[in-house]
Amino acid sequence: MKKLIFVAFFALLGAALFLEFKRLTIKPWPATHFEEITEHFKYGSIGAEVDGFPYAIWRELPTIFAEDLPRGFAEFGFLTEPGHDLPIGISVRRVGVERVGFNCGTCHVSTYRLEGREGLVLGAPANALDLQAYIAFLTRAARDERLTADAVIEAAEANGRTPGIWQKIVLRFVVFPRLEDQVAGLAKSLAWMDNRAPHGPGRTDAGNFWRERWGLEPAKDTRTGTVDFPSVWNQRIRLDGWFHWDGNNRSLDERNISAALAGGAPEWLLERHAIGRISDWLMNFPAPAYPAEIDAALADQGAAVYAREACGTCHDPGGAMLGQVTSNAALGTDPERTLLFDDRMVRYFERVGEGYSWQFDNYRVTDGYANMPLDGIWMRAPYLHNGAVPTLAALLAPPEARPETFYRGCVDFDPVAVGFTCTGGFAFDTTRIGNGKGGHLYGTALPAAEKPALIEYLKTL
Repeated sequence: MKKLIFVAFFALLGAALFLEFKRLTIKPWPATHFEEITEHFKYGSIGAEVDGFPYAIWRELPTIFAEDLPRGFAEFGFLTEPGHDLPIGISVRRVGVERVGFNCGTCHVSTYRLEGREGLVLGAPANALDLQAYIAFLTRAARDERLTADAVIEAAEANGRTPGIWQKIVLRFVVFPRLEDQVAGLAKSLAWMDNRAPHGPGRTDAGNFWRERWGLEPAKDTRTGTVDFPSVWNQRIRLDGWFHWDGNNRSLDERNISAALAGGAPEWLLERHAIGRISDWLMNFPAPAYPAEIDAALADQGAAVYAREACGTCHDPGGAMLGQVTSNAALGTDPERTLLFDDRMVRYFERVGEGYSWQFDNYRVTDGYANMPLDGIWMRAPYLHNGAVPTLAALLAPPEARPETFYRGCVDFDPVAVGFTCTGGFAFDTTRIGNGKGGHLYGTALPAAEKPALIEYLKTL
């Protein structure tokens, strides 16, 4: 009888574990939403958690790997607000187990340090966030001998998050056994990064993420589409133009959905309502005002220079060329992004969303880059589509006089040159493929005395 009871007990336990395994691996729970729109922008879900790192492990990584992460996830440029356990740009949702994912705030919240003050800016390019380094760390950590179920449990206990018995069972027998396969798949899907210049803070190569997803084997070539994160405020003034740096899509909805899909959201779990809420909010969300004193007289001189040089034709709301593509034959900037996005990619994009009401049909090939409005330009450094020029002062210099290398990833703002001037961090090399600093000669031939005036005026936009 005892033997029968013993067998029955373990049979029931096995059945329970099997059912829990199935539930933990296939069932997504409702997405995390916040009524307050700025909170949702920073912490809400867009559906990108489905393949995310298990939260129970993820939150203990800074403890287990304290030597590697002395500042926690801030080592990769993530920002944390008082009263929040999660960094800005990270959401948590139960897809099987609780998992972390990216959201809109990941790439579009930044900060600056100026005259002893620091400011958080919603909608700004996350210039200090190194997503590639973060993903590479997660891949290494998952295979590191220091990361075990026991280590996670010990770290959780040390951090006042003692897991229950069932949580420990799930961690040991469900989560960890699947982690290696999950990370192996991630590593394989990112192999294409190894033969390209590292992205560095504030940049990403969504084009090659898509090529990998479509089985186009980017690991076998060096085609590069790395670009800076853009600002996302004042979307209404951009509606009549083309989106993305190379102006390859005219649909705001497709632009937003493609960003969510590139960030990890699958088509079947896409949180379109949440994305729509944020899109509506960003329509009239204003660019940040320059946070220090502006020399009004000097700015007036700069406004005259701006008008004389007809800069507004390409960059002002109502300008004839705002949001339109200027051929790179005229611009002369790094061509790699436009070369990457070819007819073959358009054909593949036309299949995205097949069977859904939002199937893509607005992509095209261009031969240049879209003219952007200059609202909040002071907070959008580094400059050009690939972030190859650190400051506005450098952008107004001839290409040969622009820095060949400079550091990225800091928040120290230079009010004279206008941009982030770092004394250390990620060394950006403009000689690497896709990192070219040339082109955009507009303003480079201005008299030396007029350039500071123009920069002062640009601070007001």
